[in-house]
Amino acid sequence: MNPIVPIIMAFGAVLFLVGVIVLARLTVKKTKTIKFFGKEYRLWRFVFTTTSSGMALIMLSIYTHKLLPPESIQSESTQAVIGVSSNLRYELETILPNDQNNARMLNTITRFQKEYQEALQNKDKITLDILTMEMTQIIELELEKQEHPSHQISSEINRIMRFLKQKPD
Repeated sequence: MNPIVPIIMAFGAVLFLVGVIVLARLTVKKTKTIKFFGKEYRLWRFVFTTTSSGMALIMLSIYTHKLLPPESIQSESTQAVIGVSSNLRYELETILPNDQNNARMLNTITRFQKEYQEALQNKDKITLDILTMEMTQIIELELEKQEHPSHQISSEINRIMRFLKQKPD
């Protein structure tokens, strides 16, 4: 949770409770006005202002929590990114000589390996099949862009996919 969220929420809860407590206490005493910081306010105006401000701050903290997700958790998960094995890196360099395409493929492969390992742990066969089909299509398109002979594309895809499905080093 972002550190500003609990502060905003606590301040909103305090304001809301102050409004409710003032309402309960001064209604019993039948007081019509409140003196606050040297100014006089009507009871209903003070209670309405404090409770609505408290609720607004609580809602703002919820919205802030949705807008500003905790970065520490995201950074820990991105630090645990699965690396590309040296065998796979060698295979990619022999198949895709262009450095720009190779770097883009390495990013795609890293994402694929991470999602594939998560699906293996969850024993989700449908996700495994979808990921395999998606990666096969991406590799096929990349090989077609590199103008590989069409009779070699399927063997190259199978060779790369065999490395991808292995557990990382």
